[in-house]
Amino acid sequence: MSLTGRGADSAPLDSLTQSSTNKNAALILLVASHFMLNLDSAIIEVALPSIKEGLDFSFSGLSWVANSYILTFGGFLLLGGRLGDVFGGRRVFTWGLVAFGCASLLGGVAPSAGAVVAARAAQGIAAAAISPTALSLLVGLYPDRTPEERVHRLKALGTLGAIAAAGGTAGYFLGGVLTEFIGWQATFLINVPAAALAVCYSYRLLPPDRMKAERKRIGLASATTASMAMTLLVYAFVGSDPSNLLSTRTCGVLVLALGLLGFVVVNQKRSADPLFPLRILRIPHIRGANAVAALINMSMGPVIFFLSLYIQQVLDYGPLVAGLAILPIVAMVSLSSRLTGNLLARFSVRTVMVGGLVLFGTGLLWLAGISGHAYWTEVLGPECLIGFGGGFVFVTFTVAGTGELDEHDTGAASGLLTTAQKVGSALGLALLSTVTGAVSAGSGHDHTVTAGYQAAMLAAAIPVAAAVAVSVRWLPGSTVRQ
Repeated sequence: MSLTGRGADSAPLDSLTQSSTNKNAALILLVASHFMLNLDSAIIEVALPSIKEGLDFSFSGLSWVANSYILTFGGFLLLGGRLGDVFGGRRVFTWGLVAFGCASLLGGVAPSAGAVVAARAAQGIAAAAISPTALSLLVGLYPDRTPEERVHRLKALGTLGAIAAAGGTAGYFLGGVLTEFIGWQATFLINVPAAALAVCYSYRLLPPDRMKAERKRIGLASATTASMAMTLLVYAFVGSDPSNLLSTRTCGVLVLALGLLGFVVVNQKRSADPLFPLRILRIPHIRGANAVAALINMSMGPVIFFLSLYIQQVLDYGPLVAGLAILPIVAMVSLSSRLTGNLLARFSVRTVMVGGLVLFGTGLLWLAGISGHAYWTEVLGPECLIGFGGGFVFVTFTVAGTGELDEHDTGAASGLLTTAQKVGSALGLALLSTVTGAVSAGSGHDHTVTAGYQAAMLAAAIPVAAAVAVSVRWLPGSTVRQ
């Protein structure tokens, strides 16, 4: 089976294809945008205590600095991806960067707690336009009409995964430096020149947009309803009480979200120009890629979160050192991401995916044996396995989740894939927080807290096992080259 585009007209890309220098520069721009988004998410987490003190946040209010971003990012991803298909990837990507820079400036000069939360929400909306369109543009830049082109695409996707993963770790370190020596405002303001520079180069490096007249319409009612539904779906998880995950509030919000999504699906089936083309979900490997993306992110994001807390609370590392202690995960993700393209040219998508998931799951089971002793003997080894397996998984589900699609659907597919990751991460954090809280039972004793983290790591292996089953069922058993 070949995960390729089906005969889309690629003439507008020819001039760029002829210039490897321009193509490499465009790849750097798109990869840098993902690096910036991952950097921003991590850098703000480090600055939260200083933001709380500087603007007199309540503890519960402080959580909305992170949650407002997650809500709008996850809620608008499907719309952001489709906007790129309808109005042009370069245009949507560029205006998303402009909006992200403006929102970051607002956050940096925010005089109140409410202004910071509003700025973070605006950043999330802008990121929902940038992330899927950047992935869609990358897929367009690297067609797979021949085996040689296919190899270049896989290498580009591997580079994207490696550099984007590095953004998270860089954010933990840079956030500590900026907050300590300049102030929490700098964690917002650092995005302004970065976004401005990316805007300056986007029209010079990215291919021109091609739009058809019939593609320039998006139903406002469907778009609004879909965004509301996705926002509520994410809110059902990030706003839940870890001690009572099945509360009336959580269940009510979840039912409302699913009801709205059902309405959107029925409406889109009748639309001649839908917000999201449901036909792509009929492709087995698209379903499989999105299911794996959600399941693996139910583990990866929460595990890094709890591992950071464990290293600081139990092993008594400082925040900056704790950030560096997580570096092996990102380093191994970066390494295996670069190797995945070559593996996919030799082995089937299913084989590479299952192999990565087995490594990832083995690392989690090993990590479940932590006992509060030295980092070097109990944490480093599992981190390396988790990161090495994770890199194979992330690149492979990206390849499978964007293959065999018409050029006009890649933005929507990219938006769906990113949405699956964000919803999976939010659900995983809510579930694993419940497990950790139930086992720890509110005790401050190190051995009890450690038992909570042990349980979380063990529970995180369950969605990984489910991802293996999904891969065997839906992912192709042939190489990408064929």
